[in-house]
Amino acid sequence: MEGGQKMSLDYNKPLPKPQKWSQEFWNGTKINKLLLKKCKECGHLDFPPYMFCTECMSPESEWVESTGKGIIYSFSTTYLGAPPAFIKGQPYTLIFVDLEEGVRILSKIVDCEVTDVKIGMKVEAVFDAVTEDTTLVMFRPVK
Repeated sequence: MEGGQKMSLDYNKPLPKPQKWSQEFWNGTKINKLLLKKCKECGHLDFPPYMFCTECMSPESEWVESTGKGIIYSFSTTYLGAPPAFIKGQPYTLIFVDLEEGVRILSKIVDCEVTDVKIGMKVEAVFDAVTEDTTLVMFRPVK
């Protein structure tokens, strides 16, 4: 997954369902870009993408590329009791990442032992092409 993509042919977990207002985000992930929706009226960045700016309600927006770098704000590790599709991957850790751009994103951390995850840890985005049509954004520790 080295910042690039690997194809998981046996991926059997739930997949996101892109909407008209989020499709560009998912198109970006396919080319290893983490895109954020920026309001043309007030400059507010929204994640996840919405139809309207959550700050001023303007429908006018543009997509900007994130550096994909941030720090862990919070995390939760699941050792037991995951939904059926996620049992095989236990334990796993979900993290809230504060991106450099000021947006907080929920994702999974990879390439890191669950016992090594720490609040304040520097992380960077990586992309996992789990199907031909879907690439997910995950994070790994910055080395």
